[in-house]
Amino acid sequence: MAQVVGSISGLGPALGPVIGLEISLNVKQEECLQQGLRSYFSLYQGGDPRRYEVYPAIATSQRLRVEADSDPDRVYRQGILFRTEDTGEWYYVGGVSPYWTNGTIITYQGGSKATSYGKIRVGILDRFAQAGIGVFPMEKLKVPPTWYNPAQFRDCGGILGPVWNALSSYQAIFMGMMSNALRLRMASMSIELVYRDSKGNYSMSKNTENIMRMVSDAYPFIYEGIGASPGRPLQIGGLPVANTRFPFFTLNGMSQEVKAICEQILPREICQHNISDFIRIGGADVGSPILTSLACGNSCSGFGIAGLVSGYERISLQGLEVVAISAVTPPPFTSSGVMTWARDLGLEQELLALLDARNRFRRALSELGFAPFISLAAATLVDWMDQSYEQALASAREIAQELQTTYSRLVQELSGNPPPITDRLLYREWYERKLRVENCASEAIQDHPDYSYDDLAEMVNDCASTYEQY
Repeated sequence: MAQVVGSISGLGPALGPVIGLEISLNVKQEECLQQGLRSYFSLYQGGDPRRYEVYPAIATSQRLRVEADSDPDRVYRQGILFRTEDTGEWYYVGGVSPYWTNGTIITYQGGSKATSYGKIRVGILDRFAQAGIGVFPMEKLKVPPTWYNPAQFRDCGGILGPVWNALSSYQAIFMGMMSNALRLRMASMSIELVYRDSKGNYSMSKNTENIMRMVSDAYPFIYEGIGASPGRPLQIGGLPVANTRFPFFTLNGMSQEVKAICEQILPREICQHNISDFIRIGGADVGSPILTSLACGNSCSGFGIAGLVSGYERISLQGLEVVAISAVTPPPFTSSGVMTWARDLGLEQELLALLDARNRFRRALSELGFAPFISLAAATLVDWMDQSYEQALASAREIAQELQTTYSRLVQELSGNPPPITDRLLYREWYERKLRVENCASEAIQDHPDYSYDDLAEMVNDCASTYEQY
């Protein structure tokens, strides 16, 4: 088991001088938090898809700076992936690494993938990294049969909104940060996450995407901590804590509170193995959701996300290594709400530029003149922001032609030449194999247009062979 690093309850009194007010914690409210954590872990144990409401999304860029150096705390970030309730659009809101560069943003949540509308301008990535949080319109090709948006915090009246609007009798509450950085670090040991491609660019490896898919479908680790409404101006990690931000304090490891109920809220392998080296908070935790629930007499308010990690710094309090986190209130799950939220954070212009790129992307799909999966794959690899629409469309056509050639080669080489049509049995077997290869090749190119031919061929052959077994 991970070494216990201290008690959250004991941390409360030491935070008073830091945030400029005397802290009084509510034991009943902590019970509500832990009740919510137990409830979602029970859904996980029962295989209920509603468990995904508290799973973080895992994100990275298809292209990275050389300094990313296969370090998971530089390559990965976390956040939330949701579909707006008014327009059905998809967004990733979460951490953005300063080691990401001009490439397509890729996210996984619950093993399900989404991508940005083409490559993202470096200036926008840098602005988001500086703000500690970013917002990207996303394209999601495959939606699970039943999709659950992230759980949203509700006050005692069932109303959505910032948690601090609901507080009156106390200014600090127990909260839980849910992060899969632990698993990202463990899975990335001795793995090449970044490689130099044939054009000299540094890109995420096939291993990187496999790790994202796997980890995004695993139950996250929990850091219990204290969120507060500060009584004086405060900065954390160089970010002012004001308006849509609030401070959250946790311990840099497993707390006594989490240990006491570990197997009620976390998978047994996490509770029983020594994971201390992997749960120290770092860059890969940025964007992680912070959840809570309030005590409402004899009941609890709606358990859900009240914040997202946007920055952190380590401080020492009474001999404890404390992580002070700047958390951002999440946006409402509507397109208009996302825009208002971005405006409040000073990110409106960046979001408007991304929405314009989305419109160009969608227009191009109807003008490229290739099969839909080829057009979609090609458009994903194009920069729709830093060149004219005509230039971007020409780039997309060139890429589409290359992908069409790749598709034809895959089908030819993996299905082979047809036998004589007079041999009906052999011909039928060949024809069925060819159909499987075509289906698998179109899916592989649509999902992974940046992969090399050899990687695609391996993926398509495995896919077609799997079909043959049934």
